[in-house]
Formats: sequence, structure tokens, C-alpha cells
Amino acid sequence: MVFAVLLIIYFFPEIKKDLQLLEKVEIRWLAIAICSQLLTYLFAALVYHALLKEYPAHSMPRLGELIKATVISLFFNQTVPSGGISGNTFIFRFLKRFNIPVTDILALIIIEMLCYYAALEILIIGSLIGFFLFVRATPHIIPITLAAGIGIFLLLSIGMLMVGRKKFLAGIYRRISRIKFIREKLSGSFLQTGIHGSVIQKQPKKHIITAILFQLLMIFADSFTVYALFRGLGYSIQGFIVLLAFLCTRIISILPVSPGALILYESSMVFFLHSLGIPLGTSIVVTLIYRLLSFWLPMPVGFILFRSEQRKYAMAYSDREEENDASAEVASS
Repeated sequence: MVFAVLLIIYFFPEIKKDLQLLEKVEIRWLAIAICSQLLTYLFAALVYHALLKEYPAHSMPRLGELIKATVISLFFNQTVPSGGISGNTFIFRFLKRFNIPVTDILALIIIEMLCYYAALEILIIGSLIGFFLFVRATPHIIPITLAAGIGIFLLLSIGMLMVGRKKFLAGIYRRISRIKFIREKLSGSFLQTGIHGSVIQKQPKKHIITAILFQLLMIFADSFTVYALFRGLGYSIQGFIVLLAFLCTRIISILPVSPGALILYESSMVFFLHSLGIPLGTSIVVTLIYRLLSFWLPMPVGFILFRSEQRKYAMAYSDREEENDASAEVASS
């Protein structure tokens, strides 16, 4: 948390300049860009909402709670360069409060990531085909990056499937169970059902397809934010060009080199937009405003929501402890 505050303080001059750039965007298109960015959180929450339909609705988190959880998860992913692990760790702890079995939670997280990779693969392959059919006289770096992205996300998907294997979990369990406080939290029953024996097998295909569709909508909404900013600056651009630059940037920024892939993300997006024929100045302005809306402004919101969740959890834990103490007193008397 301290790191997040220091990050904002350190980059505050740049954030202030980005806020001033908002004045250049036509208010109508700026509102559309903000709404489009907000939709990304809704679609991200709907992914988990679709995958949780196998459980009784009355005992599962509501959609509003899932939206808050996705915002907080994004906050962790942005402030802690971990390739998405930090955000998924919060999701794990969040779902654990609803008495979902540990193996099921791990499976849900793996399925969510696989759905995300599948959505990216669909878009990248489609964009690569569209690039060769409709785009001319552009650097070879675009198709090379897209082709590399297909390989990268395919390898990541294979890695996720390997993580989901019971044998792999057994090895992890043997190692972490050597640590006393973790051993006290886990039990041998953790391994009695492997992930493939729980949610991945019993998850209906229609729910997985629905989750992939919401992942696609989330990516489209995110890239449409960039398109709306171009239109707000009075620059006419094809949506497909924006999608190409956006996907290439996502591929490059998958490396967890810095919080939120700072500098790498901005420079990559500017580079790919300019490579596709967009003026350099316009590319820089749009990229900076987009990062303001998608990275800097959501960060304090995520921090506030996380603190609120912490207080709520602490109060609930305190109430449970009081109930347990009262029950113990009644039993002893």
C-alpha cells in the first residue's frame, strides 16, 4: 500500500500534465471513453459471475461485490509487477470468504485466465488475418508481434493447464507444507480432489463460452476507449487500426518489468500507433490520456475499496470471534 502511495507521489507531476490534456478532448467523446473504461470492470466481473453459476446464487458474491473485487484486483496488478499473480491472490482471498473449496477457487482463477488467453488468441489470430487482407505498406513489426503473441499466450495457456494438474499441486503442497503456519492452514484434504477433478471438469461449456465472450467484450471496451479519445481529439481513425496497436501493446506489456508496465506500455503503444500511420504527437497525447483513465485514476479508487474491504473483513472476523467465545462459555457452563 505504501508503495502505491509513493508511486502516485513520484509521478504526480506527470499525472497533473495528463489531467490537463483532458481539456483537449471533446466532452462528448471523453464521456464515451470514460463509460467504455468503466464497462471493462463490469465485463471482468461478469466473467467470474458466469463461472460461479454452478454454485447456489444465495451464497455467492453479488455482481456489485465482484465489480469491487475486480477493481481491487486491478489495483494490485498495477502496483505490484507480478504478471497478474498479486491480483489473483486477492481474488482467491475474496472468494474464500464465501466458503468455496480451495481447489474450486484455484480452478476458477485458472479458468478465468484461460478464458482471457483464449479471447486474446481469437482477437490476435483474427487481427493477423485482417492485417494481411486489409493493411498495406506498414512495418513488418506488426505481424511479427502478433505472431509472437500467439505463441506467448499459447505457452501461457499450457502453463496454466499444467498448474491445474493434481500432480503439480501435490508437489507444491509438499513444499509449502514444510512451513509451519501454512501447514496449520492447509490439510491433506486439499489434495483429495485435484483441480481437474473439480471445477474444470464440471464447469459447463456454455459457462466457459460465456466467460470468453465477456473477456472479448472487456478487451473491445478497453480498445474502444482509445478509439473514443482519438475521435475526441478530432482525429478520424479506423477501429481496426486501434485494435492492432492495442493488441500489440498488450503482447509487449505482458512482461512484469514494472508496476503497470510503466514506460514500457506507453512507449509501446505510441510506437505501434505511429507505425500504423498515426501522427506521433497525436499518438502520444492519446496514449497519455488513456493511461490516465485506465491506470492512474483507478489506482486511488482501488486503494479506497481495498481499505474498505479490509475494515469489513476485520469487523466480520471480530464478530465471529465473539460468537465463538460466547458459545464456548455456554458450553462450559
